[in-house]
Amino acid sequence: MKQRSIATVEEAIALEHAVASSAERALAQVIELHDPADALRTLWEMKFRPIGCDPLNSETPLNLIEQLNQTFTYIASARAVVTLFELHPHLAPFTLNLGNIGGSDIESGLAGELACEVFAAVSTSNNQKLNKDLAKVAATGAEHKYVFFMCPGFNAGRQPKLERVPGVQVWAVGERHER
Repeated sequence: MKQRSIATVEEAIALEHAVASSAERALAQVIELHDPADALRTLWEMKFRPIGCDPLNSETPLNLIEQLNQTFTYIASARAVVTLFELHPHLAPFTLNLGNIGGSDIESGLAGELACEVFAAVSTSNNQKLNKDLAKVAATGAEHKYVFFMCPGFNAGRQPKLERVPGVQVWAVGERHER
């Protein structure tokens, strides 16, 4: 199930913990697979064999590279929802569209009130992701518009210097995983 309704901060935190649990399982598989005598073979297995698992269901095998990409986007989404509870608690529950689901990445239970895009990347300019998400959110009719991201070098909080589109706020959700 790649669409989640989050009605409380505790549910958002639980989502992040579930993703972390899948990460632990994948890391155990990588450690088991690792062959110090054949590093290239180990990397081959990591790229092409489903040694990882779905971040939302550790019982579902998944390519490790895909798991990495999804893991940090899902964590960024969970953290974005926590911020949204601080900013707009009256718009809960929030719907997270994780994966390839149409619509905004995060929407409000109140139709038309909120549109958010979320990404995790090495930099905000990587693949023009920030610019594309700003344009996508700006094109919605939502009253409240946000882009949330996770990138190295950004502390959690609003990033006014990155707000290049009027009416769309940009927020970093932090780069570190706290437990």
